[in-house]
Amino acid sequence: MNLKQLKAFLAVADGGSVTAAAERLNLTQPGVSRQIAALEAELEFPLFDRVRGRLIVNRRGSAFLRHARHSVDAVDHLPRAARAIAAGTIDRVTVVATSSIVHGLLPPAIDQYIRNRPGLPPSVIMRGLREIVDLAPEDQTDLVLAPMPVRPARFNLIETINVDLVLAGPSVYLPSGDDEVDLGTLGRLPFISLDPFATYQESIESALEVSGTKVAYICETSSVVTAGQLVRLGVGCAFLDPFIARSVSGPETTVRKIKPSISHTYGIYAAPGTAVTGEVAALLDAIHNAVDT
Repeated sequence: MNLKQLKAFLAVADGGSVTAAAERLNLTQPGVSRQIAALEAELEFPLFDRVRGRLIVNRRGSAFLRHARHSVDAVDHLPRAARAIAAGTIDRVTVVATSSIVHGLLPPAIDQYIRNRPGLPPSVIMRGLREIVDLAPEDQTDLVLAPMPVRPARFNLIETINVDLVLAGPSVYLPSGDDEVDLGTLGRLPFISLDPFATYQESIESALEVSGTKVAYICETSSVVTAGQLVRLGVGCAFLDPFIARSVSGPETTVRKIKPSISHTYGIYAAPGTAVTGEVAALLDAIHNAVDT
């Protein structure tokens, strides 16, 4: 098999048709079909099922898709790697994390790291939960950050970060103050739910149940970042990690601690047998400082 066949497979899988893949790859439809047929002949199994005029990746195709995407991404990364080597930034650190961590915890940590380590620009890559689980050490990733219990199967847990969730809401619903907000007083407020996608939503539901509080959910989203922006727009309140909450605080919004507290844990992972030294250790120090700030 070759790179053209793999790219044709990915294009058809993403677009759902040979026509869409041909437009994306700037090829003819027969050309894409030949690439797929040659790949399937070499693999000795079909990759797609035709459903209502669309090509849907079948079970075997889905299993092969993950490996194909990793391979194509690795090849596409080679020019960037070559430029980094030529520029003398071969030692730069690469970190992979989920959306909430990329948008919340990592920006202040990266800011501090860059101030202390000029000339070695770090690489920050956002991945979904399934992609995190499928990460492999050969992807040249130094650190992986993910909400527990999600974990990359082929990386080792090196430490955890424990945080207490906070309550963020429009100031019209949530008066400012330094006192902790009792969960039992929140029944009258409109809330944005992260259920069933956010890994800490189950803890939120359990804490509300213990306190005897039923909140009204007016919106559900799979994105912690979107929940934060909805808070900023005045849509409703949300339980957020403190790092995301910092990005929504302002004159129109309020962030308060809650009692009893609701804890959440992020895991930090590294490849097996990798010593945490040099730039990786420096970035870890920056992450610790961001947590403590």
